[in-house]
Amino acid sequence: MLNVDFLKNSWFFQYKELSSWELVFDEGVVDENLYIIVSWKVSVGKYTTINKDDIKELAILGNLDFFWEASLNSNIPKEALVKTLEQTSLLYINWKEWLQKFIEKYPNQWLELLWYIIDITNKRLVISNKLITSNYEIVKSITEIESVNDKNIFYIIEKIKLITWYNYILFLEINPVMRDYVTLKYDTREVWKLQSKVIDRNKISDLSKMNEVVLENYNYIQKLGIWKNDLGFMIFWKDTKFTYEDKKLILSISNNLTWLLKQKEILNEENNKTYMKEV
Repeated sequence: MLNVDFLKNSWFFQYKELSSWELVFDEGVVDENLYIIVSWKVSVGKYTTINKDDIKELAILGNLDFFWEASLNSNIPKEALVKTLEQTSLLYINWKEWLQKFIEKYPNQWLELLWYIIDITNKRLVISNKLITSNYEIVKSITEIESVNDKNIFYIIEKIKLITWYNYILFLEINPVMRDYVTLKYDTREVWKLQSKVIDRNKISDLSKMNEVVLENYNYIQKLGIWKNDLGFMIFWKDTKFTYEDKKLILSISNNLTWLLKQKEILNEENNKTYMKEV
């Protein structure tokens, strides 16, 4: 475990408190500090437009996490921006001015800190690898299906369940006629069975009662849609709370299912037009 009190009192690390939504550093600036979060959270993001009016969140870091470890061996400009999500306390050290002095005076503590950084970095790599491999598996499965229909959509959902290891998944599709209602189309607890229960979309959060789920279980609802065009929802259940990494994985793989649902919608519209012409 990282000894924050020791670092704080070592004279080499600086301590500061920031207000909510305060910028720690901006993308593109040169910053030679290694940061450690003492309390609360920060958001790591990247601009998606040239005029910097939109930011894509890449990660959320919490207590005893660190960031900009790249400063330990380089002074390249920041590739992301970091801002606080709440009132946050940070420790930081300038590698050019103070790190070598800290290492010389406290070699054992430096070794502990270095191993801590390596351990956290390895865990981040594992999470990133899971995200990449999961998306690859889903995209590969989608490219292998011959047609876009309910059966193949259910196949992809089963694939998502296998990859994520969650207890089970519900898939609800927006009713094309009554947009305030959704149809429960698939439940992974009943493999390959087409469901047809119509539900008020405002009551989706109460589905745990409908499905007689043990109250200790946790669920997470992911909307499927493109811009303002809602296509459906996926609801994931598991025995523990959903972490930020869980939600990031769900969002990423759900985007692939959204694309599939959009293709189905387009095909249905074309079939309806053809039918109307024939009539």
